[in-house]
Amino acid sequence: MRSTRAMVALLAIAMLAARPAGATFHEMQIEQVIGGVNGNTNIQGIQLRMRASFQNLLSNASLFASDATGSNPVLLASPSTNVTNFALGSRVLLATSAFANSMVPNLTPDFIMNPIPASYLAAGTLTYEDHFGTVLWRLSWGGASYTGPTTGAITNDVDGNFGPPFGGPLPSTTARALQFQFSASAPSTNNANDYALTPGAATFTNNAGGSGTVNSLVSVDPPAAERSLALLAPAPNPVRGEMNYSVLLPREAHVSVRVLDLSGRVLRSLVDESLAPGMHAFAWSSRDRAAPELHGGMYFLELETLGSRQTRKFVIVR
Repeated sequence: MRSTRAMVALLAIAMLAARPAGATFHEMQIEQVIGGVNGNTNIQGIQLRMRASFQNLLSNASLFASDATGSNPVLLASPSTNVTNFALGSRVLLATSAFANSMVPNLTPDFIMNPIPASYLAAGTLTYEDHFGTVLWRLSWGGASYTGPTTGAITNDVDGNFGPPFGGPLPSTTARALQFQFSASAPSTNNANDYALTPGAATFTNNAGGSGTVNSLVSVDPPAAERSLALLAPAPNPVRGEMNYSVLLPREAHVSVRVLDLSGRVLRSLVDESLAPGMHAFAWSSRDRAAPELHGGMYFLELETLGSRQTRKFVIVR
């Protein structure tokens, strides 16, 4: 009888040890943020990283952005579910709906977020909070232009002060992101010390471990006067031989159309001339002997005109 009771007790202890009873969401970094790509502020992403194991209960957390005075908070995301992976260093990706297709390869975020207002990108603050309003991590930017609070709980910062802020704006004009510079377990010291721009196009990772790099060829959101400008999708796609594509111009302009590889290297110039307003149809053979050897794979068709760039993906099949 005693041996049976001892066995039951041991099993109970083992079950308790195996349960993620201590699972929480408090020990989390705001690891990486991008406020736009090449001026297109519809493409935004926020990557969180767990500072300890079992920090996967995201349904208890929210993300807010506030303006240069720390006022007018905007709810970016308040997940209704948790994430699966919870090891130290596991990441959680929140992004706008335009984000996935702006990555190479496409990358699905764990949660869709509302965009940080464009007026907050020069100076503002981002807070990761519990549902009682406790600021667990804060990232502020804009240097002296940010005059709001820099404080938060001591959960992730020993003195509870995340300031001074990062000295520049939240990046939105290139493919670079603002990135935490230290290890997964590292606490905050201050935003000015902890964050720097990525050296090149940023790479983001979701909770499943999938990664993608920001497409540095993403088009700038065109001015209102140029919104009728369009590079129509190439067809057929995938391409086995000849590819057809069209350019729509709102007015006369010099037009460049090129074929680029995934690194942005120009492989072939297809159009380099002034064109009248209206629709222009073109054809190109992917077996063109004048181009470098084009193997099977993904490429970009790029239109540059009127101060704007637009790109379309296409795949060559051999």
